[in-house]
Amino acid sequence: MNPRYRRLLIPGLLVLLLVVVIVSSLARRADGAEAEPQVVSRMNDPRITESSGLAVSRSYDGIVYTINDSGNDPLIFAIELKTGRTVGVTRVEGGTLSDTEALAIDSEGTLWVADTGDNLERRKDAALYALPEQGPGNHTVVASRYPISYDADSHNVEALLVHPVTGAKLLVSKALLSGTIYKLPTTLSTDRTNLAVAQKGTGPSAVTDATYTSDGKYAVMRTYASMYLFDAAKGTLLNGVRTPDQKQGETIAAEARSLLVGSEGSDSELIRVPIPSATPEPTPTPTDASKPTPEQGDDLPVEPMLFVFGAVGAAVILGVGVAIRAKRSRRVVSD
Repeated sequence: MNPRYRRLLIPGLLVLLLVVVIVSSLARRADGAEAEPQVVSRMNDPRITESSGLAVSRSYDGIVYTINDSGNDPLIFAIELKTGRTVGVTRVEGGTLSDTEALAIDSEGTLWVADTGDNLERRKDAALYALPEQGPGNHTVVASRYPISYDADSHNVEALLVHPVTGAKLLVSKALLSGTIYKLPTTLSTDRTNLAVAQKGTGPSAVTDATYTSDGKYAVMRTYASMYLFDAAKGTLLNGVRTPDQKQGETIAAEARSLLVGSEGSDSELIRVPIPSATPEPTPTPTDASKPTPEQGDDLPVEPMLFVFGAVGAAVILGVGVAIRAKRSRRVVSD
């Protein structure tokens, strides 16, 4: 082999090795959530094109609710889960809903709608709307409106968690690097702004929805490609796994013993996935006893796209190095 090509071979092998390691890592992460995915049905209503909220009915067996996000009428669709057929539509009145991003149902059967989407982060009219779940049939309901503010700034929030036992409510912002978790007051007011207080620790990046498990023991936050299991009482991260591939994974809701995930797009699938296993946090060794205990969001699994970007970046850097070395070699030869 030409010595000049031999020098180029080693960096090339390093790039290949890096790619193999990354792909293997992603495959291991995918095992958890994709082991037993089941497509339950497709939401075939042509009006449902941007499903951004999902909730499982507490009062009507086999019914789930969804709602489109910005630019659509304030309609909540009641879906027969086993067929994906729309069996009811509820028009929400009582305010101007502009970017609805999440749905949740509390222990009393109240359906909560989060009108909190704000891609430009400049809204001053974010709010939660509450109404009794209506089930099948067509309805028009004047919902109670609860104005929401966070601090001096505005935030894009696409995730609402309502605890199935206590009724406690959390919001999670959608951010590039990590989301902020906000706690709402125990009692909400319709005639004044309700301040959502930022909590210690962070959520994953790009959170598109979240839910508590049916027993309230865990909170699950989802992104476009992954979902993350948290201990609801301690707020610590337990596990992070991949979700099945979807066009634009936006929604998540809890069934009795599993989760449902959904996506934007026409004729979008509702997929049943197992709840991620609650992998325990490592017990600190005596030498680590003086170190602070990880808070919520510490050591979060990195999103797959960040792995890809890292791989591409590393390959580009190595490729540039290879090109420079090759150019130098040719210059030496020509000289």
